[in-house]
Amino acid sequence: MLKRFLVGLFKGAIIGGAIGAGIHFGLGWTAASGLLAYVVAMAAGATAGVLAGKPPWRQSALIESILKAVAGVGVGALLYWVSSKWGAISLPIPLESIQIPADTPWTEVPLLISTAVGTAFGALIELDNSDSGGEEPTRVKKAPARVRVASEDAVEAEVFDGADSEIQL
Repeated sequence: MLKRFLVGLFKGAIIGGAIGAGIHFGLGWTAASGLLAYVVAMAAGATAGVLAGKPPWRQSALIESILKAVAGVGVGALLYWVSSKWGAISLPIPLESIQIPADTPWTEVPLLISTAVGTAFGALIELDNSDSGGEEPTRVKKAPARVRVASEDAVEAEVFDGADSEIQL
């Protein structure tokens, strides 16, 4: 169980970090607040929901991945709301290498909030994963029900025996 938790932390951190890095370095958005921050957190949660746990390309896992993505949207929004409401701690030092000034709340940095949401939800999904190592489940075949049917020889013997005893000349 600890192994799954650590794998989930790792997967979620990679997924959330990739989304945050794409927004931060690719688009150049060094700060996100309000609706944009919610969208970043929801995207990180949905992507972590799809890619953590059982992969969507495995047989009969597509619907499960869609449901995990929908749950990830809700959990991402909830985690961002909770962290921005009660955990918005300002960064004590400037991170000049990535263009973040001092006293910026960590919840306004897309690189940090997406990583936190991806890590939390990825660990949760990986803990919930009930994958058995990729093996297909074995189906138990039921034995056909036994029906007692008289054979043709026995039926003919009864018919002829009964016919002989009734006819008397």
